Amino acid sequence: LQQTVVGAVVPYFERFIARFPTIRDLAMAEDDQVMALWSGLGYYRRARHLHQAARIVVQERGGELPCREEDLRRLPGIGEYTAAAVAAIAFGQPTLPVDGNVARVLARLLGESAPLDRPSTRALLRKAGQGLVPADRPGDFSQAMMELGALCCTPRNPSCQVCPVARFCQTRLRGVTASIPARTKKPARRHLRLVAVAVERRGRLLLRRCPDQGLLARTWVLPLQDLDGQGTPLQAAKTALAMLGLRLQGIPRSMGEIRHVFTHRDAKVLVLRARAGGRVTGADARWLRPEEMKDLPLSSFSRKMIACARDGGLSVAE
Repeated sequence: LQQTVVGAVVPYFERFIARFPTIRDLAMAEDDQVMALWSGLGYYRRARHLHQAARIVVQERGGELPCREEDLRRLPGIGEYTAAAVAAIAFGQPTLPVDGNVARVLARLLGESAPLDRPSTRALLRKAGQGLVPADRPGDFSQAMMELGALCCTPRNPSCQVCPVARFCQTRLRGVTASIPARTKKPARRHLRLVAVAVERRGRLLLRRCPDQGLLARTWVLPLQDLDGQGTPLQAAKTALAMLGLRLQGIPRSMGEIRHVFTHRDAKVLVLRARAGGRVTGADARWLRPEEMKDLPLSSFSRKMIACARDGGLSVAE
């Protein structure tokens, strides 16, 4: 749920659980089936890790998820926070998951003024928080700490007057709540300038699958090329098609621009319609009808590009 509100995730979660009700069902699925149900949420690496973890659990543990924090952390995509959350909430293990909300609560309780993104600070807070966990209800305690940070001990204007632990809070007692935790400067956002090329043959649109790593990993997009360093949009279009074994024919027609906001970067994409000669090379490019696209992992970013390219014509089938 990082960077995504609960309301937006619920429909995806319900569809995902309906399709894969058990770890074994998920493990047996094809990659594209998993990615298709995840499409639109972003963070596609998490979907791949979840799928990989399910396969490991089935192959090595008979389909039983490990209950210990250290065993959970050995699975792909499960880090310190997720392992602690699953161990505490699902299995009643005496541990505390420390997310941003919990870290803020602990920092204010202790009067810890160091920035929360420092490893030494996080280690200190984890150790302190661990000492607070009750042996009998660690899951409830963990969720209560998360809720306390989300609803009461907020980053700005915390509701100290109704906080159930206000009398223990060193930050409140010293009157420095507004300055703790210390603010950290966010990294500058990257701005991407891209060219997307839409080539259609006999009612089929050419899409390619992104590499296994990086932004949009293993999702399907129009042929794309970074405009920076390519000179002109025309040259970028030629490069995008040449990577798939095609030759640009004639002058592409501009269909407009789309903008898309990712977590740490903004993208501006010039969408072109073009004709191309040659045969597509490689397994990661396919000619697809709209109804064939509905079962593929298409990000909201990709859907925007396709809609722009079609200019009000056929859209991706739902």
